[in-house]
Amino acid sequence: MLIALGILIISIAVVVIELPKLKKGGSKLTWAFSILLVIGTSLNIAISLNVFIVSPLDAIMYIFEPISNFLIESLLNKNNL
Repeated sequence: MLIALGILIISIAVVVIELPKLKKGGSKLTWAFSILLVIGTSLNIAISLNVFIVSPLDAIMYIFEPISNFLIESLLNKNNL
């Protein structure tokens, strides 16, 4: 819990230091910075609390594994010729 509090304090310090500089760059830059900082802070706090986080690679493997199996069977199976 102490690590999560430290991560939150560091994130707040980053906002205090960087936000005035980003306001000169425009609204889109500020929003992108804020969203990415919130996502990064949330993931770091979850990791520090030992929360199971699903990898995006699992979803990619779930989608492409049947396609890969089909291609392997159709291209390497020479009994069909």
